[in-house]
Amino acid sequence: MYDLILWKNRRTEKSNTYTITENIDPKTKQPDGTYTLTPVVGEVIEAGTSFNQQNMNHMDNGINEAMIIANMGIIQLRQHQRELENTYFETGTVNISSNENYPFNKESVTVAMDKARNTLDYIVIAFCDDLQQGRAIRIKDKQLNGFKIEVEDCPKTPVTIKYFILGGMM
Repeated sequence: MYDLILWKNRRTEKSNTYTITENIDPKTKQPDGTYTLTPVVGEVIEAGTSFNQQNMNHMDNGINEAMIIANMGIIQLRQHQRELENTYFETGTVNISSNENYPFNKESVTVAMDKARNTLDYIVIAFCDDLQQGRAIRIKDKQLNGFKIEVEDCPKTPVTIKYFILGGMM
């Protein structure tokens, strides 16, 4: 974690005070038209924080660390957004019956989803309140826009299959 440098200003007896020295051209030994300003600070009241490579690199490292943490936060937010998008669900019912004699028959019905999925990574939970024990309900042939519900030992009288679809929107 970043440790703060509590920067302090340099305070002197005389601020913004300079001596002016006329510069001499070394070849001609004549003034070259330029001047050097030399600070005259008087007594130093407070030295202040050094403006140097160590302190500036410390600041750079802190900025870099903050950017890494911010980027990690953005990645987590995007992942949570994807997870929330994948919680999309849909429910419905479908009636199914068979023209064949019981037992040992299978019937299936195709279910079209209200909203097509982006992936086949969705879950379908199907159940029926009035099916007898031993009859199986299977989800088959999953597609982006639908799937099939198959009932084993399906009766001639229609039964209502309720289904719940979760996910598939990533």
